[in-house]
Amino acid sequence: MLEKVLPNAMLMGKPNLESRIRTLKRDWSIVYDMLSGKNNSGFGWDEHRQLVVAEDTMWNSYINSHKKAAQFRHRSFPYYEQLTAIYAKDRATGNDAQTTADIIEEINAEDVAATNTHEERNYFHGSEADVSLDDVDLSATQPQLSRNQLETKVILHFQRRKKDF
Repeated sequence: MLEKVLPNAMLMGKPNLESRIRTLKRDWSIVYDMLSGKNNSGFGWDEHRQLVVAEDTMWNSYINSHKKAAQFRHRSFPYYEQLTAIYAKDRATGNDAQTTADIIEEINAEDVAATNTHEERNYFHGSEADVSLDDVDLSATQPQLSRNQLETKVILHFQRRKKDF
């Protein structure tokens, strides 16, 4: 379609559209952080003019630490509400954030709980296995997982957590 409208412009649709989408998302993120960020209660949204409003002191203070926000001091952002409907649900908030160590600890705790549940089931059903010490893997006290085993456990962990929601 670009070629038909601008025949000799040598513009390609896909990279230009992707670039524009990245720019809109970046700009939306800046405005969203002003309106929804911590300690930013001085900012508001003017529906009529489609722009961020705040007292001059609030703007000056915020711009000192967020230089890219300066462009929105007097500039409207007419797509803010539509972009919020698209991007806000995917926005990381820090709630429920976990480090790799937290995830591994939680997975190990789930494995212990599952093992204990299985052992309790066997005990209650009178089917406790007769196992000799030769059959017990003592290295299991500090399991060393391969990268693939760890990745598999992490994927399974998140699949189980997703079902909880």
